[in-house]
Amino acid sequence: MFSSTTSDKSSGYRGGDAVTAKLERHEVFETSGPGTVRVTTASGDVTIGASESNVIEVTLSVKDPSFQRMLDEAVIEFDRQKNSLVVRTRTHENFNAMRGFKAAIRRSPWFEFGGSDPDVHIALPEGSSVEVMTASGDTEIIGGLAKATVTSASGNVSVADEVGVLEMKTASGDVTTATVRESLTCHSASGNVRCDGAGTITKIRTASGSVRLSVEVPSDISVRTVSGNVAVSVARGLEVDVDATSISGRLSSTMPLDGTTGGSPQDAVSISAKTVSGDVKVSSAS
Repeated sequence: MFSSTTSDKSSGYRGGDAVTAKLERHEVFETSGPGTVRVTTASGDVTIGASESNVIEVTLSVKDPSFQRMLDEAVIEFDRQKNSLVVRTRTHENFNAMRGFKAAIRRSPWFEFGGSDPDVHIALPEGSSVEVMTASGDTEIIGGLAKATVTSASGNVSVADEVGVLEMKTASGDVTTATVRESLTCHSASGNVRCDGAGTITKIRTASGSVRLSVEVPSDISVRTVSGNVAVSVARGLEVDVDATSISGRLSSTMPLDGTTGGSPQDAVSISAKTVSGDVKVSSAS
């Protein structure tokens, strides 16, 4: 079921290139089109890059040759029939602590590995779906994906290009994303959330992190925060209907908020924002 093509970087290298060979593990898989990728890591950074190629390339890298054994122990499995890839930078037994988001935050040993965990770089076809689970590593996604799901304890998440569906769970990491066409769901404890193109449905829950959204299409937005500020910028031509409450924070707007300007209901943005002490601001995009 599983097949792979491995690039042997230990041969044909001399001098500095031989050192590079000890720092990387590279594997290539041919696909029939967009697929699914699941990555599980502790402290390694994860970079996902989507392109028009029907090839999946996986590169694991470490910063010191003394960690080469971690490259050998990492699991890389590709199911050609399902076009699915699984990458685990540690053995399955070592990932017991990552069974669920709460366990990743609760168990301190995850934060004792420092930078020893391999970084993961994956190039895959556009339109694929990815799922990343990490404790302290950062996640960066470049290129168009159908769906991205990221669970992180303290790592930051950055999505540079348009994605269909985006689901995030993070404790203290910041989330920055470009346009989300369909739906954005984000649960965060103290991390900041910024989306430069909220989709049809946006649902954000955070304790102390700030939330900044830009809206260019009719959408339904729900934000709940305790002390974080909420700022929503709405494109011109869209009506806005806002239900916002704050116990001690300020509510402000630079545009009508009751959806009564005479526009079409199909061009409306519905915003529900509730906070305890954070400010809520709705403004028109310049």
